[in-house]
Amino acid sequence: MGSISLTWDTARFRHILRRIGTVIAFLGVLGGSAARAHPPEPANDPPTATPLTLSEALALAGRNNELAGIAAARIDRARALRRQAYAVLLPDLSFAGTYTRRSREVTRTVDDERIVVQAIDALSGTVTVETDVFDVRAFPVARSATRNLEAQENASAEIRRVLAYDVASSFFAVLSAEQLRDAATRRIEVAQATVSDARTKLEAGLASSNDLTRAELELATAQLALTQAQNAVVDSRLSLGYLVTAPVDRALAEPPPEPAESSSPEELERIAQEGRADLRELTLRAEGLRLLALEPVLRGVPTVTVRGTYRGTNEPGLSGRSRDWNVAALLNWDIFDGGGRYAEAAARRAEYREALLNADALKRRIALEIRTARTDLATARASLEQAQVRARVAEQNAREVRVRYSEGLATALEQADATVSAFEAEAELARQRFALGIAQLSLSRSLGRWPAAATATTAPVAAPSDVRALPRAEREEAGAAP
Repeated sequence: MGSISLTWDTARFRHILRRIGTVIAFLGVLGGSAARAHPPEPANDPPTATPLTLSEALALAGRNNELAGIAAARIDRARALRRQAYAVLLPDLSFAGTYTRRSREVTRTVDDERIVVQAIDALSGTVTVETDVFDVRAFPVARSATRNLEAQENASAEIRRVLAYDVASSFFAVLSAEQLRDAATRRIEVAQATVSDARTKLEAGLASSNDLTRAELELATAQLALTQAQNAVVDSRLSLGYLVTAPVDRALAEPPPEPAESSSPEELERIAQEGRADLRELTLRAEGLRLLALEPVLRGVPTVTVRGTYRGTNEPGLSGRSRDWNVAALLNWDIFDGGGRYAEAAARRAEYREALLNADALKRRIALEIRTARTDLATARASLEQAQVRARVAEQNAREVRVRYSEGLATALEQADATVSAFEAEAELARQRFALGIAQLSLSRSLGRWPAAATATTAPVAAPSDVRALPRAEREEAGAAP
């Protein structure tokens, strides 16, 4: 009988497995590159062909958010107060009518003529027109109301501008959270592939159980990171939806970058002082307080009022006249009130000086905001460049370790460490992109501008041409006692 002899060459078998693993890893790298070149639609993003843009989000917030309505209501209130202040300069017209029913009629006979002194049904009406011909106190009050209206228009514009920047910041937060979620998803894919390879090698006797345990631990850690990233996406979308007062269930479009600033800090401060609506508001309110401080002193000036009255009745009485009218001029001169007007004027001048100091403090704070924003922007740009380099190196290292692991030249621990490093580098890159966007928004916000995607309908209110920083002489006058 013949015999068959089988010889098992362990070294050659390992060499064949290593070659097969190399081919599989190479195909996996090609598949991963193709998947990254054409990434699938994220599972949390609904399929839609129209992504939500930043300009659309700003328009939604401008229409739906309560802050926009509050800003408009405050303007309406200031406009009504101005009408009330100017109403003092217009005539007052009033009518009073009386109907009286009596138990009997009272008559008298004069020169054989019967005259009704009191009728059973008596009717009378009086029309009165009264206007202040000379009252200098009303003019500063009316001008102050106008300044307060202009100040409120700027304050309401600042409310809408702050809302726009809150929406833009939340928009960037959603984009950053989604980038972290995508990175966590890719980490899951690599961890799953590592677990599968480790299990195959363990079954073939080419790896220890420790490699499989380490790969499974990395997979569990990656799943936890993915869960946290998905929850962060949900939270950031809820915050954005709260600001725009509408559900945000669409993909977001990458907004255009903020324009770069090459001007000097001094030039930027000048631009900010001309463009900041909150600074114009404080300046206008200070001017309104200065005008109000004049009113108590002007109470010592006499006022002249003209009053006209027209009266009609069905009881002519002994005069025989059922219609009558008269015109009167009234002079009112409040000569001395115990000094109360001067005390009130001093209090209002103190409020005026406080408003000036608040405006000066805001100017200094604007300068600090601009310089800080420029520093933060430079730091964010440098950090983004470093994060890009780190992400590129970490991704390259992860690919090399995956190939070495597939060939049996690297352990599961090295594979997990490389995957974690790549994920952390990608997460840091997403955070630095978000930080750069926020730094650009901060600089634009400190300059008094609106976000680059804001529409023209949200432009701030321009300052009136006759309102500027108050001169030193007026400041000294405000501080002087009467």
